[in-house]
Amino acid sequence: TIQHTSVHTYMNEVSSEFHVTIEYLKLIPEFNNVIMDDKVRLIKNHIGTMLHVNEPLIIPVPPINLVVSWTNILGIDMSERLLKRNKIIEQYIFDPVILKVILIILILSSGNCRNIDYIDMNQICDDSLSIFRAQNIYVELLWKYILSRSPGEKHAVKFLNKLMLFLLYAQNLHLHLDYYVHSLKDEIKRMEPIMQSMWPRIDNKEDMNITEDVTP
Repeated sequence: TIQHTSVHTYMNEVSSEFHVTIEYLKLIPEFNNVIMDDKVRLIKNHIGTMLHVNEPLIIPVPPINLVVSWTNILGIDMSERLLKRNKIIEQYIFDPVILKVILIILILSSGNCRNIDYIDMNQICDDSLSIFRAQNIYVELLWKYILSRSPGEKHAVKFLNKLMLFLLYAQNLHLHLDYYVHSLKDEIKRMEPIMQSMWPRIDNKEDMNITEDVTP
């Protein structure tokens, strides 16, 4: 990674991670069975989840250039919070299966995890029942997997509780980042099309970029 001094160049580099995550989701039958409009809405509503959970999987130890980039474009406080995110998630990287299943569970959520006041993002998915049904499959899978690797149910509950606290921390962090990036209209215009499409525009072109990517 190179040292970035602008949000758009950093997000353009991150776009490769975003594409990797979408390709991973396309391997999930339950995600592929979701209707296209809902797929687009799920991805747009959970960009933070995709980046905060998947980035540490791809880059467990942030190189110094990445930390410098965070500081350059987001400031010291936000950079420290991102480093804390990576520090917390380190304890789960030893078993990436957990994070991969968590990623599926969070993506298969019809809730809006963005800090943007945009009508389409706040709409309930067209087939929310199917999404909820698919999510339940992976919630049960996660619980059984954690239980199978724990000495007992009490230990599994404690482990799951710590994991939920991390996810709440990551979500709160993303809400701050989302609001900040959303305010940088000129930077968004200079992003790659797939990353531009994560933020509202006055036309409907943004959905086409995601639609092309999520098509099996």
